[in-house]
Amino acid sequence: MAFCKDAQWISGPIYDYGSDDAGYYQDHPNHVLVRRFAAGSCQMATLRVAVLGYARVVLNGKAVSDARLLGDWTNPTKVVYYDTFDVAKLLHEGENELVVELGNGWYNPSPLTMFGKYNLRERLAEVGTPTVLVELNIDGQIALVSNESWTCYEGGLLFNNVYLGETRDLASQARELAIVCTPNTRNLEPAVVERCRCFEPVTPASIRELEDKSLFVDFGVLNTGMVDLAFDSHTGREVVVRYAEEVDEHGMPYYASSYAGLVGEVVPEGFAIPGGPGAPERAMQIDRILCVEGKNHFVNTFSVHSCRYAHITGIERGDLQHLAFVPVHTDLVATGDIQTGNEFFGALVDAAVRTKLNNVHGVWEDCARERLGYGGDMIALAASNLMAFDCEKLIRKTVRDFRNDQTAAGGVPETAPFVGIGSNGTAPGEGPLLWQLAYPHLVLRAYQFYGAKDLVETEWPYVKKLVDYLLAWDPAELAQHCLGDHGSVQTSENFKSGTPDKEFVGWCTIARFARAAARFEEILGLSDTGYADRYDALRERIRTQYEREDGTFGDGTQTGIAFAADLGLADERELAALLVNKIEQEGGILATGIFGTTLAFDLLHRNGYSDVVERWLLRDEAPSFKAMLASGNGALAEQFKTFLSSYNHAMFSSYLQWFYQGLGGIRVADDAVGCDHVEIRPYLSEQTDHVECSFATRLGTIHTKWIRDDNGVHLMYDVPAGIRVN
Repeated sequence: MAFCKDAQWISGPIYDYGSDDAGYYQDHPNHVLVRRFAAGSCQMATLRVAVLGYARVVLNGKAVSDARLLGDWTNPTKVVYYDTFDVAKLLHEGENELVVELGNGWYNPSPLTMFGKYNLRERLAEVGTPTVLVELNIDGQIALVSNESWTCYEGGLLFNNVYLGETRDLASQARELAIVCTPNTRNLEPAVVERCRCFEPVTPASIRELEDKSLFVDFGVLNTGMVDLAFDSHTGREVVVRYAEEVDEHGMPYYASSYAGLVGEVVPEGFAIPGGPGAPERAMQIDRILCVEGKNHFVNTFSVHSCRYAHITGIERGDLQHLAFVPVHTDLVATGDIQTGNEFFGALVDAAVRTKLNNVHGVWEDCARERLGYGGDMIALAASNLMAFDCEKLIRKTVRDFRNDQTAAGGVPETAPFVGIGSNGTAPGEGPLLWQLAYPHLVLRAYQFYGAKDLVETEWPYVKKLVDYLLAWDPAELAQHCLGDHGSVQTSENFKSGTPDKEFVGWCTIARFARAAARFEEILGLSDTGYADRYDALRERIRTQYEREDGTFGDGTQTGIAFAADLGLADERELAALLVNKIEQEGGILATGIFGTTLAFDLLHRNGYSDVVERWLLRDEAPSFKAMLASGNGALAEQFKTFLSSYNHAMFSSYLQWFYQGLGGIRVADDAVGCDHVEIRPYLSEQTDHVECSFATRLGTIHTKWIRDDNGVHLMYDVPAGIRVN
């Protein structure tokens, strides 16, 4: 159903930040749009809202939903998503008031030069002053739309940014502003992804008053969300909250792990990464509250923070009335659950789930300092994400985001939505190979887990364009556009140097594009157009070029073995045994990066080596997950080496797939359609006396349970009708 043709996009006056956008960081009150109207009794009332930026919508003093960060981030030149709310119970007979408060979101980003070079204002498809489109329908009739009849006021948010935080003036006066109206010519579609919501508040584990009377707060665990702060103060006083993921060697907040785009971080070359004109010297997460006399209450409106620790100035301990940190993330439905009798296993599961949810706000993000949807992370985490949560809607939006930014040649970007980053990409606007592979990979995963054949049909022409484009390259040249097995402990301190088997992984990824295209044709019942032959030819060329005398491939790394097994370059059992030997030779360390790790977990479990995975997960000395979780954050770090790491990054949470496949014994078969074929093969660990696992599919919930007692091991499982088991 289209919006009423009379509905217009409305906002306050267009923001002017100067020729270099340095003025962005100064005070620019947000816009609050108000419409008063009369209504009678009604049976039905629906409110439709599309926003460029973020919005908070209130009808007669009550929020129209519990959603937060309302406004999906996508390429607005291609599609804008709208939400529909049932507001019948909020309407009054007589006078009513509808209020829309606008925030910058991703439509009005700062000019901060991320990593010293990427200015989102210059690289996103469109940026501008936040604006909203509204339509209210009462009992089947249009009651109002957004147009010049609305009134615009200055809001109390003097500053708001997705990375840097908010400045709220609690004493602000609602000065009326001119309203700006723009006809609607955009492609509008209903929102797909579940909304972001608030979850159970976390109260401080400790609050310590420092010598200067400021407060140092430890919330006990690392979450992403919003602060809820109430206190007594005086007019004109400023309260400042600074957020951190970790503490430094002195026990004080360490802010650098979440500097937006690393701006302010001192690199080994000896200089601090610059943020551009007007930018803060250090791109920290900070909220500022300008106080009123007496009671003050602040809750973030349009910013979320990655936080375990907070340093609060402007409040003494006796002034504090209430303090909590409220986790906020996309409301993904949990599909998996696993319980064991091993305490550290439980901590690993909790950390994986928490870190994944901490970094999904309508987009699969990587971490707080970037918050970008990297395709590589999506591939590495697909198996574990889809076992833990119902991700179908998020996949549908994500693949659309990839397609929206497909280049004329056929390549797709490194991130979805595209932000201008293309590390070693194939061309401007195109990502490195494994990051581009996320597009067809997610479509096929949606078919495997949800039976989404319609998505396969819709995306096939664009996937075909991508695959044809890449297969037209000389593979020797194309393979160089690969970042290798990102995140391996074998990399040097600068993240990328020394990444294992870059060239070999590049060749394998090219073959995976051909394999994906052949699978698309098979699903759609299309005639064979040669992709399967291209796949076989590439495999043979890779085998000839990269097989070593000892049976390993490429540079002889763990990564090379894992990728070789994925392509079936040699006997799988022999490769699994080689991988085990390699891990043992390297001190029991799984040295694969994020891609090889997810392949290795699957390979080792399927071939009876889950004990090797288990020993890696339970390893005590660094590098290890025990060392990673030793601080008690309850969240995973970006990598096992801490230099320049985020402490709230999910890219190594793929071990969760082993918990379901190994300990729980539930593996969705490669040929499954909507989870209609599973393998039940639990690993009966000696490190726990019981495991109970469940996984909800479209066909019903699969349960497995095993218990070890004096009489042996007892295994039980229940699989719904319609699901084939082997």
